Amino acid sequence: MALHQGTRVTSQAIAETALIRQVDDKIADIEPDKAALITLINKLKKRHSVKSARYEWFERDYIPRWAQNSASAVANNAASTTVTVTDGTLFVPGDMFVVPKVVSSYLPPELVRVTVVAGDVLTVVRDVGTAGIDTIAANGALRLVGNAYEENGALPTAKTSARVPKITYTQIFRTTTDFSRTAMASETYGAPQGDRRLEHKYKLVEHKEKLNSALLWGRRSEALTGGASSNPIRTTEGLRAIISTNIVDAGGVFTQKKLDEFARLAFRYGPSKKILLAAPKILGAINAWASAHLVVKPAEDHFGVMIRQVETAYGIWGLVLDWMLEDGVASQNGFGGLAFSIDLDQISYLWLDNNGINRDTHVELDVVKDGKDGARDQILTEGGFQIKLEKNHAMLYNVTDYMQ
Repeated sequence: MALHQGTRVTSQAIAETALIRQVDDKIADIEPDKAALITLINKLKKRHSVKSARYEWFERDYIPRWAQNSASAVANNAASTTVTVTDGTLFVPGDMFVVPKVVSSYLPPELVRVTVVAGDVLTVVRDVGTAGIDTIAANGALRLVGNAYEENGALPTAKTSARVPKITYTQIFRTTTDFSRTAMASETYGAPQGDRRLEHKYKLVEHKEKLNSALLWGRRSEALTGGASSNPIRTTEGLRAIISTNIVDAGGVFTQKKLDEFARLAFRYGPSKKILLAAPKILGAINAWASAHLVVKPAEDHFGVMIRQVETAYGIWGLVLDWMLEDGVASQNGFGGLAFSIDLDQISYLWLDNNGINRDTHVELDVVKDGKDGARDQILTEGGFQIKLEKNHAMLYNVTDYMQ
């Protein structure tokens, strides 16, 4: 038996593990605003059930306003009336287009009227209204500006845009826990309802993060015999895979001029209010510029997500920090140079729900009945994302630092 001489202090009780510990019933949550985009989608009720693991819809755009000349230039004279374009389906007889001049010119562009369309070859009338004839450059842009028809003329040819089929899939997400029944029955510090219940809480956060990761990085796929048991396996669509039109290279050092360029592109289509989901350094740049150059409103709590607003000349962004957009470990590649401009009205969370079986996120208890003196639980979601109107979203990349 060990003896102690002299004054007893608390170190003796600690060494003897006899000191009563005061342990809070609640263990502090790590990263409570994790998966901010999923939080916003759910709280704003941008969600609905589906009856099949495949979900399809149609999208339709307006008839394009721009066309392009072919690789051969067209001379600047009235006799040069044949123009070959890259896509003749954009034109019908009676259509008119202008030939844009260089940016430094203040003169009006030449107006051209189409009289015959044969495949990609247009027969045209040059210099309508006598503004002057220009050379139509090889690969030059042509701006459609309506049409003109003769008095008492025949009905013009109809021109419509096509419906484009789109598809996404519900993906099966699973997160498991495994406890002995002895562990389930034991009282532990920091878990007044038991470790099993506490573990569910933490695993739900991890599960939510998996969904948020799929929304950012997922790619649509379906392999009907692709699983380990040759059963179907599907993955859902994510933002990064969808965005292809509006992409801006920040060029390394992010500047206010580049932010303006990104805003101009991001608000070209869709509403004037969107979400800017951004890496920390990008929001740091906007914060640094806020006092002198940008109109930024203070942060407000929206369903547990702190959102500031920044006003640009083209629209208003709600600024949302996403820690998933962070640099890689050990200075390796990561996602710390990215930001997404998102039209939340065009994003929905979908889950499979049919024939009385709801596959929205839920905890299933004791799913394996194998005779063991324990319980294996799982958090399960069969869900995915519908991201519509690709042009309403935009991406900024290659931000390594920012100009103060």
